[in-house]
Amino acid sequence: MVKKGTDRPVRMLLLFGDLYGANCTSDQKKLSIVTKYRRCGWELTLAGAERTVQPCAFGQQRGAEPLKLDCTIDELSDVTEFDGIVVMPGPAHRDLIDSPAAMETIRRAADEGLVVSGWCRGVCVLAAADVLRGKRVVGHADDKDAIERAGGRFVGQDHPPVIDGSLVTGARCYYYRAKNAEAIRKAMSGQAARGTR
Repeated sequence: MVKKGTDRPVRMLLLFGDLYGANCTSDQKKLSIVTKYRRCGWELTLAGAERTVQPCAFGQQRGAEPLKLDCTIDELSDVTEFDGIVVMPGPAHRDLIDSPAAMETIRRAADEGLVVSGWCRGVCVLAAADVLRGKRVVGHADDKDAIERAGGRFVGQDHPPVIDGSLVTGARCYYYRAKNAEAIRKAMSGQAARGTR
């Protein structure tokens, strides 16, 4: 997908927590989330609090390896170089939540009108960054209280992805993988049509 009015591809920043979910990189039965994004034609930058993240226990059981990222969140110069930011799924995101740079990057992305997305447990990072206020939010059921404390309206876990302005949230990454990617694409197209990015 080439950004409307330019000859460059859409640039997406993917943030990985300290344990990444198997759906992020495993192409065993379905295309992984990363592969799906690449098939959308998006230029991806993978970042986290550290340069290498470990797979979750479920991923390890399926042969997932430590994932080397392109950079740390502290090494990013300007989030506005991207068209969107996605907090990737995984069972742990404490390193991102504890990172002032990650919180500031997410807040600035939201303030600048970039598409901001979180999948499954990654939505708790968006709650910590305080970008859910007044928004309808799909996320993991265990994060319902955090979502509501952050001012979001929890609409469920077993639910298709929801677009609310420039916020896109989703869960059930294995089942809704293609729909989540399409929701992000639709949100970006909506911004381009409104001239907000």
